[in-house]
Amino acid sequence: MPAGDRVGPSGPPHARDIAPSDLQKAIDVAPRPDLLLELVDASRHVFGFFTGHFPHTINYPWAIQKLQGLPPGSHLADIGSGISPVPLVLAARGYKVDCIDSHRNERKLPAGPDWNEWGFFDYSRLHQNLASHHCDVAEFTPPAPFDAIYSISVLAHMTRVVREDTLRRCRDWLRPGGCLLFAIDVIPSSDFLWNRSEGLEVEPPIQHGTVADVVEQLAELGFEINESKVVRGVYKSRTDLLFIHCTRSC
Repeated sequence: MPAGDRVGPSGPPHARDIAPSDLQKAIDVAPRPDLLLELVDASRHVFGFFTGHFPHTINYPWAIQKLQGLPPGSHLADIGSGISPVPLVLAARGYKVDCIDSHRNERKLPAGPDWNEWGFFDYSRLHQNLASHHCDVAEFTPPAPFDAIYSISVLAHMTRVVREDTLRRCRDWLRPGGCLLFAIDVIPSSDFLWNRSEGLEVEPPIQHGTVADVVEQLAELGFEINESKVVRGVYKSRTDLLFIHCTRSC
């Protein structure tokens, strides 16, 4: 289905909106184009654009596909939610989502021309199933154990110390049997985690860690790894993509 026949913002497109040719390419190769189109529609309806960052045409639908089997009413956490349609789609499906983001830029609608997927946004203004917390993960106290926690393109932007502390907190926040999902950027043709955030180096790659470091820590924390894969050669992407799906076993 041609992208222009299904989705498209009204009026002039936002500068950050994905190009029609890129969206069509993503639709053509997507395992679930219906989920991608649902996310594009939701993002354009609320924010006026769907990010042109091509990896999000892959990792956003992946997260929805993994989470949509949870019972309606399940309680989820989104770490580093930024400006994303994922909480919107989950809320519309009956899930409750706590969105946690500490970014210094606080975004308020209507979206300005400088908007991208970075920034804190108060999702609670959009849906009764959504709550937002403008704080670091270390400052957040969950109201109850979560059924699932997910984070998309965020963990690589943390220092190793903060990332490892975040994983420990995820273990404590999840109920036994709860689902944990991570989409993490990786330095191309390597197993080193992407070590830059908004153009600045977080720390040297050897200090920042590898795919194996993340998987090993999760196993040590008592998670059962259901999926761990790296997608290479992503179209128009500076990074490769790591996908991890695991379950708290005890």
